[in-house]
Amino acid sequence: MPHQPLATVLAAAADTTGFHPGPAFFAFWALIIGAIIGVPVYVVRLMRNRRNRR
Repeated sequence: MPHQPLATVLAAAADTTGFHPGPAFFAFWALIIGAIIGVPVYVVRLMRNRRNRR
């Protein structure tokens, strides 16, 4: 059994006996969607703060 969390989540998400997503599958996609939404928001706020300091 791998000790890397991402590998464990991917192994749980890639079930070969049929598609029955468990909590790990939803947690994995929640992290991906959160990163897709959160990173641009963080970058925009960082740029605005830097611009306002000048």
